[in-house]
Amino acid sequence: MVLLAGCGSVGWPAAPGHATQTDGAEVPVLQFIQPTNGAVFAVGEEVPVVLRAFAPDDVFPTAEVFANQSKIATVSYCCTLCPCFAPLAGQELILQIPVPWDRGSPPSRVWQGWRSDQAGVYRLTARATGQNGTMITSAPVTITVLDRTLEIAVRDDGAVSLRIPQGSMVPGGYDVEASEDLQTWTRLGPFLPGNVAAFYYEVPPDSARKMRFYRSVYVPPHNP
Repeated sequence: MVLLAGCGSVGWPAAPGHATQTDGAEVPVLQFIQPTNGAVFAVGEEVPVVLRAFAPDDVFPTAEVFANQSKIATVSYCCTLCPCFAPLAGQELILQIPVPWDRGSPPSRVWQGWRSDQAGVYRLTARATGQNGTMITSAPVTITVLDRTLEIAVRDDGAVSLRIPQGSMVPGGYDVEASEDLQTWTRLGPFLPGNVAAFYYEVPPDSARKMRFYRSVYVPPHNP
């Protein structure tokens, strides 16, 4: 879900207060509101990108966002549907990815997220330069993008092969489960990791050679 804010949005009700030093002086802030650290998404799913920006004597109308050090977007406090006021130093702004016009036609929505077609772990960072020259970099946020595709092939003898095309691209693994009624599920075992894909092969007993349903379940890595 992408959180929306009006064009030229200032402030964010759920955000914490301005950062302060120990002597009480406010310091610049560039902070991810979304996505949150540790969030999990699917390949092709829209990842919301929302940042909070503030400086006591400067203002950040835009920022650059990076995934694993590659630029993925420029976020802005102003969308493409309307003219925006010039923000003043000391104003807290909410930065998002504006939806561009499409060949002269206005967009159907105001903001958009980021999508990845590659499974993996992504370290998101942002950096901005204020209108008065203040430079700031956000703390990183790490997200995981999973491949939730499950390809199933069944032979005439009932043997089944399951494949997740990008199932080996993230830490952890996948388990396969089977059901005959979509209500009760039985764990069959883990997928075998390959260089990119992950595989599972099952030769069911005679009693199971009928309609069966399969699903994959992501198993995060164990952190002792």
